[in-house]
Amino acid sequence: MTTGNPEGFADAAEEFAFLRAYESVTLWKPQVVADNVLTGIFLADATYRGALAALLLQESVEAVRRLTAVWHALADRSEAPARRLRRPLPLADDVQRMADTVGKAEEAREVVTHLGVGNAGADSAAEIITFGGLSWFAEAARCAESGPPDVTVVPPEEPGGFPRLLWSGFDHEGTPRRVEIELEDSQVIALGDATGDFVTWAREFLAAYIDARAGGAA
Repeated sequence: MTTGNPEGFADAAEEFAFLRAYESVTLWKPQVVADNVLTGIFLADATYRGALAALLLQESVEAVRRLTAVWHALADRSEAPARRLRRPLPLADDVQRMADTVGKAEEAREVVTHLGVGNAGADSAAEIITFGGLSWFAEAARCAESGPPDVTVVPPEEPGGFPRLLWSGFDHEGTPRRVEIELEDSQVIALGDATGDFVTWAREFLAAYIDARAGGAA
């Protein structure tokens, strides 16, 4: 059992251990879950698809919030990034602020400069500025700010159409929020792909910071 400030670290070694665990386990977890959901969702009974798609959406929202946590921790180092990452996950407004910054970037170097991670984060920086869907995920994150959203599957509106997943919840102020997706194969796969992208970008940005610190960079 430990005591004292939960945001504190006994020494630099403990801080590095936390950062490495955050990069290798905490950030990776949503992708592991999403990959396993995608493996089974198209083989499962059709009645399970709505629940499994909702789980996939839940993991994508966690992934984008953790990407946001890494983004803001690296962009503003007035406090040690490790301390920031120990805090509760960012809210949807923070995700939208990241989306706004990304939307203004025209080149990868603007992103790596903003984050202070150098060329080690260039690949992810190039990918994130072409993604274009961060604001949608900010709205999805808003649905989950007060707890797990309710899940409803709505039948197709027209013959040959696809059912829709409604994800309904409340933001941190108690305002009702909702997003929806069609339960069409490409839409479901896109959720899994987005989760993987968020995880990859977050891990690459944080790993670049960790490696720079380990190499003695400021």
